[in-house]
Parts: sequence; structure tokens; C-alpha cells
Amino acid sequence: MRQDKDRSGKWLLTHHGDAILKLAGIEGFTAWRALQTETVAPRRLPDGLLEVRFPDEDEPTLVLVEIETYPSADADRQVYEDLLLATLDRGVVPDVVMLVLRPKGHQEVKGVAERISRRKTARLAGAWNVTRLWELNADDLLAVGDAGLIPWVPLARTSDPPEDVLRRCRDALDRVTEKRDYKGLSAVTRILAGLAYPGHKMLDLFGEERAMIESPVLDEAYALMRKLAKEEAKQEADAVVREGRERTLDTLRDVIIDTLTTRFGTESAGLIVLAEIVDEKRLKSLIRLAIKCPDIDAFMAELSKPAPTP
Repeated sequence: MRQDKDRSGKWLLTHHGDAILKLAGIEGFTAWRALQTETVAPRRLPDGLLEVRFPDEDEPTLVLVEIETYPSADADRQVYEDLLLATLDRGVVPDVVMLVLRPKGHQEVKGVAERISRRKTARLAGAWNVTRLWELNADDLLAVGDAGLIPWVPLARTSDPPEDVLRRCRDALDRVTEKRDYKGLSAVTRILAGLAYPGHKMLDLFGEERAMIESPVLDEAYALMRKLAKEEAKQEADAVVREGRERTLDTLRDVIIDTLTTRFGTESAGLIVLAEIVDEKRLKSLIRLAIKCPDIDAFMAELSKPAPTP
């Protein structure tokens, strides 16, 4: 069941991340997108990262999402570690959405954690809001009219019998016009409703259990996330390569200017414009020329010639 919950959560993060933000009381945003999480750390991945844009803010807000089936002593530690890793990886402290789906005995999630060094000379602490689904009102979630909230409704607080709750969820999903979204929402509603009403006969309103667990829609969500991960990793790698190349070119240009300044003085060297030269081999040849040329005019004459064809 945990694997099914994880699959459902990731699908909802990818397709209806805005609804998860609303569950946690985050509103007023104008756009959002799910980010791949594989770059956070190879040994520990949060359930999701969302990039959220708000009006009149130039930079997007990073939101780390963790979804726990039940409260546990380990849950706070996991969020704390994810918060530290995301901060190191992204360079900003993200906001946190922590959802806990079902209560369990006397166990609690506190939304705080800290670590203190052995000699007590250092202390790291974190705190975040916790959204407990059973404390939200099911009627309020249905009233929003957001299809992405429907799968969470069976886990919310209600005095209605399970039959009524599941039927209202089914009716709300029937208003979803996009076929693929309808299938995905039905699949995850079946899985999450199974947490609230395990084994209930009316779960079949959302399709057969085996079909839901093996839903190609959920598999496609994973494929999409893997694709996004590869694309973002490639973009980051390309950016590193470009940055390294620019640093190399800048260094070569500086060597040329420094050489000419040493040999012929700052006034003549200041006339040299090298910013438009982006060929590393060309710049290296100009370094050799700067060392050997008899005067600045000879350097300028060579510089004005068309670059040799590779």
C-alpha cells in the first residue's frame, strides 16, 4: 500500500501540485511547476519539489513537499534532512508542505527538529507547518471545485457515511472532461480512499483495484518525471560547461591584455577589443603573437585579419 500511496502522491504532485499547495493553505500564486528531485541528494529524495510564482515577485518560491501516510517519530527527521539537503542544493531555504494522511494511535508529527554538536558549540534547527488531512473539512474541499482536491476528500473530516463521501467524489470526478486526467484522478482516488475505508465495496466506483495499481497513467507520470529529471540534469551540465568555457576565454583574454600592457604600456593595450573572439584556439594564437610581436601596430594588424578557417 505504501508503494501505491507513493505512486499516487507523485502523480498528484506532477499533475495537480496546485491542489497540494491549497491543502496546506498556500494560495494567491499565479503559476507552478513540478521540479525533478533527483538532484537533491542521491541517498535521500523528498516526495516532491514545486516551483511556485506569486504576483509582484521576480523570483519563484521553492516548495518542498513531503507526504506521510501516518505520523511517526522518524517523519520529522526525514523532513529536516530533506530541508537541509534542498537548501544546500538550491541555495535557498524552501517553504515546506508536509501532509500526514491518517492518524495512528498516540504518535505525532511535531513539525520541528534539531541537531546539536557533541560539544554543544553548534546547533541546527528547523520548523515547518504540518497539514493533517483528518483535520480538514471534506465539504470545504469539495466546495472549492478543484478536481485535484478530490482524491484527498476521503481522508478529510466528515460526519457523512463512507457511501455518501465516495459517491460525491465519483460525481465530482465525472465532471472532469480531459480523459487522461480523469483516469489518473480515478486511480489515485481509489488508492487514497482505500486508506480511509479499507476494503469498502464502493471503492469499485473508481475502478478495479488491480487496474488502479497497474494504471498506465501512473506509470506515465513516472516516465514524465524521469524525462524531466534527464532534461534538467542536461541543462545543469550544459550550464556548467558554458560557465567553464566562459571562464577559460576570459582568462585567455586577460593574459593577452596583461602581456601587451607589460610590453607596450596600458594606453596601447587598452585599445584591444577581444570580447567578440570566442574561439579558444584563436585566443591562444593571439597570446603567442602578443609575446612575439615587435609593436602594438603589428598585433593590431594581425588581429584585424579574418580568423583562419578551422
